[in-house]
Amino acid sequence: MRRLIKPIFWTFLFLVMLLVIDQFFVQVPPVHPAHEVVSNFYKDFRGRLIDLTFGARKAEPESVEAVIEKQQAAEKKVSTTVTADKKPAIPAKSNSPAKSQRYIYSDGKGELQFADSLEEVPDKYRGQAQPMGE
Repeated sequence: MRRLIKPIFWTFLFLVMLLVIDQFFVQVPPVHPAHEVVSNFYKDFRGRLIDLTFGARKAEPESVEAVIEKQQAAEKKVSTTVTADKKPAIPAKSNSPAKSQRYIYSDGKGELQFADSLEEVPDKYRGQAQPMGE
């Protein structure tokens, strides 16, 4: 019995340390950008492990339209927070025909980006750019 106390103690200590680290990433608001990235990764990883363990299924992935609407809502929110001393930029009028082909692609951050022509898509993303339907 005496030989079991030491391994039980270290196992218990290890589990307590894992619990403390878990709660740190879940509960403590990130102050540094690196802490935010690690915390977001850990929360996603933890959620996936819990889903795998308990067999819970998440809803189907969002459609492209839902991602676009979410991004447009975020952009609208940013544009409404423009301060009074700054004027919002007025988009330049395009000399292209009214019915031009638009393209959608994902940048290095995984965000969806839109371009009015294939020439506006950066070279490294042109291979994955897809024409948008009407």
